[in-house]
Amino acid sequence: MTDLPPDSTAKLALLIDADNVRADFLPIIIREASTLGRIVIRRVYGHFASSSMNAWQPLLHSHALTPVHVPPAAVGKNATDMKLAIEAMDMLHEKGLDGFCIASSDSDFTTLASRIREDGLLVYGFGEQKSTKPYVAACDRFFYCDLLLAEETPKKERTKTAAATRAKAGPKLPKDEIHSAIDDVSGDDGWAHLGAVGTILFKRMPDFDPRNFGYRKLVDLMETVPGVEVRRADMESGGKAVMIRRLR
Repeated sequence: MTDLPPDSTAKLALLIDADNVRADFLPIIIREASTLGRIVIRRVYGHFASSSMNAWQPLLHSHALTPVHVPPAAVGKNATDMKLAIEAMDMLHEKGLDGFCIASSDSDFTTLASRIREDGLLVYGFGEQKSTKPYVAACDRFFYCDLLLAEETPKKERTKTAAATRAKAGPKLPKDEIHSAIDDVSGDDGWAHLGAVGTILFKRMPDFDPRNFGYRKLVDLMETVPGVEVRRADMESGGKAVMIRRLR
């Protein structure tokens, strides 16, 4: 699904801002991060003496998380962000990592993500739709945990009202960007390989994910995009190649 292929040898650090991330997002974060590489560092930051951290307590052992207790330095000051950023920079230069997974919707991490990428490491962001565009753009890939959690809700539990609310609040289908990506990689006949189009889209939009629009696979999403035709061509190997083109 991405131009950044999963690498079982990639060493990743998962850093979670528990002050800014819901505990029920954790299974999604662990699952998605695990498909990107091997999580060798798992730390969750927060004021663990606070009752707001109660939901995180039972998850520490079940998901092998190392808690980093950060008492507030002063009213109105977010010491958690500072502690996470400082430790991230230490890891950047000492741990031999290949990438970072930063779980937070806080735009304060935009600079951190950009700085990590300057050293050639990958940055994967995990947050909610409220995350700012600059923060999302600073990551190589960004996962909207609230949308992924909603997508996993059993269909029988989804009411029409909930579905309508989700559709209204969710991201708009980037039709123009999809058309542009097809144009950029299509052949003289106008047809393009689905995989090549997906690669372009993921490069240009770190938060692009078919699941954000209610589809498990990229091909299923493409079949709903206005002005796009999808076909499955036979391959010499016996499989099927998915091709798409713009309808003029």
